[in-house]
Amino acid sequence: MKQLSDYGKLLMCTVGRNKGDKLMAVAKAAGARGGTVMLGRSKQGNRLLKALSLDDVLQDVVLTLVRAECKAVFEAIVDLAAKSPAQFGGTAMLLDVSTFLAHTVADNQINAHGTGTKMESGHQLITVIVNSGYGDDVMEVARKAGAHGGTIMSARGTGTAEDVKFFAITIVPEKEILLIVSQTGAVGAILDAIGTVPVFSQPGGGIAYCMNIEQFVHLGPKQ
Repeated sequence: MKQLSDYGKLLMCTVGRNKGDKLMAVAKAAGARGGTVMLGRSKQGNRLLKALSLDDVLQDVVLTLVRAECKAVFEAIVDLAAKSPAQFGGTAMLLDVSTFLAHTVADNQINAHGTGTKMESGHQLITVIVNSGYGDDVMEVARKAGAHGGTIMSARGTGTAEDVKFFAITIVPEKEILLIVSQTGAVGAILDAIGTVPVFSQPGGGIAYCMNIEQFVHLGPKQ
């Protein structure tokens, strides 16, 4: 299989609820092979919306792995949002994937592929995984430290009884995943603030990590 210079970019978009399938159809028409749509909820940093209890909005989170077609797919999504800003307001970002596994149709094999050149957007994606019920607490301190908002998704852990014996941890199956986009200069302060949430003092309570965003745009009107 031919190695492509920009092989392996993860395109992640957050859009309004029930808009993920439409966005994915546009991405596939531009060359994407497929993707995953997940349910999340947006936590906006607007104080007025929070005061009115309107800062918690359901969203679709769309993930698709793009290859040489990444530029065309990204531009198609931006064009879609420009034509229907009220429906497709959200974010779109490209993340570098250092290595991934993909099924190669030509030889019916599963192969590992690396990536090519990298870009820098001046933004990073902070991903936080915590026990269920603590996502709002994490988002609150992150906003006070400079985050403008984020998306929270429900998930579940994979811990077993054997893990408890081996790692001496408490297994909590239900998890929450927070996705927070931040300018690079503010990441340190946000992570420091997140680390003060009591859940991180609990064994297995949560983890946080960052990834550089290669390209980042607001879809539709900026909130």
